[in-house]
Amino acid sequence: MSNNIVLIGFMGAGKTTIGREVAKLCNSMLFDTDKMIEANYDMSVNEIFGRFGEEYFRECEVNLCNFIRDNVKNAVISTGGGIPMRYNLKKLGVVFYLKAPLEALIERVEDDTINMRPLFSRFEIIGDLYNDRIREYEVQADYIINALDDISEISNKIYSYIKGN
Repeated sequence: MSNNIVLIGFMGAGKTTIGREVAKLCNSMLFDTDKMIEANYDMSVNEIFGRFGEEYFRECEVNLCNFIRDNVKNAVISTGGGIPMRYNLKKLGVVFYLKAPLEALIERVEDDTINMRPLFSRFEIIGDLYNDRIREYEVQADYIINALDDISEISNKIYSYIKGN
């Protein structure tokens, strides 16, 4: 693998879970942007949103992407769902969009929406947010993967695409 693997998709698509599996297959490091920002601030994403606001958090994401672009090679990068709206992730590597219908994503995250997913606390905007983001995900994606498939199937598919390149 000569470049980074970048996973994008809406919240609940499985970016972190798939990222872990792909990193194992590729014998690579996993960089989870949300987890990295949380570790830097010793706060959850929800707490960062509450204390500093969404705009501040988005600036942190862009700064982190610039750091990754300049310093990280041959890794798997699991991104926050909003990063593609502000950053061209093709600068970081090969972009895989984990695509799933909104209803399935809501089902996946409904148990952790209040504590861990700040934008899901505003249910009235989720449909619009999803529609806005999927357009950008599709523009940035080098590959589109069905996020409803089995974890190992998705991971092996991504690994195969990378090995074939």
